[in-house]
Amino acid sequence: MKILAIIGTPTRQAGFTTQTVDALARSLRARGQVEIESIHLEDVPLARCQGFLSCVKHGEHKCPVGPQMAPILAAMRAADGVIFASPVHCFNVSTLMKNFIDLLVYQMHRPEFFGKKALVVTSAAGAGHRVVLKYLRKTVAIWGFEVVGQLGTHAGLFGAEKYQARLQQATDKVADRFLHALARTRLPEPGIAELINFRVWRSVVKRTAEASPYDWAHWQKAGWLEQDYYYPAKPGFLSNALAGTVEKIIERTIRTAGVSPLT
Repeated sequence: MKILAIIGTPTRQAGFTTQTVDALARSLRARGQVEIESIHLEDVPLARCQGFLSCVKHGEHKCPVGPQMAPILAAMRAADGVIFASPVHCFNVSTLMKNFIDLLVYQMHRPEFFGKKALVVTSAAGAGHRVVLKYLRKTVAIWGFEVVGQLGTHAGLFGAEKYQARLQQATDKVADRFLHALARTRLPEPGIAELINFRVWRSVVKRTAEASPYDWAHWQKAGWLEQDYYYPAKPGFLSNALAGTVEKIIERTIRTAGVSPLT
């Protein structure tokens, strides 16, 4: 099995985030035959996302940073599972990880990583673990990944023997869960949150068909405009009905410009 680690720390090998990923990699290798590749975003010359949305409206090939992103995307597509790791910087991901995520904004509209598993990892000297882990989980799930675990570490306690023992236990537990998930090939049945998210994006695509023709063409070709979900699934009647109701409310709100500014 192939596992890719995308690490967004500017301190690279000296960082606690990298140390956490390294510990996780050792635990994974001790439990199965896995091939693990690491990409440090610090080493990749990615220009800053300018927010032009050309990738959304006219295709990712229109992004000027596309050639620099291509090797990372190729590695993500070749991997069975991906570890997304970032330190906590001011209750958010690092600037390296945020820029990487911004450059993949089109994946929010046209997700492609269904069938692939993901782990999210973070470290912090103080607080912010849960906020960043939640953000990473939500982001990569929208890209299509099935998020099967997370690991957050406290940098200030790395030297404490008692904490190291607990960290090793947690690392081994997450590694076991990841490997078990990687062995499973069946796509997960979407829950109510996933169904609603799908319907929300479908409403957006329909509404912005003229402004974002690439999105519209992609959804039309994939058959997503008529399906209940991105891939064949059997959602429960109530969940599907609730998602459909939410979709109708969103479409009516967009049509009547019924959204108010946040104050």
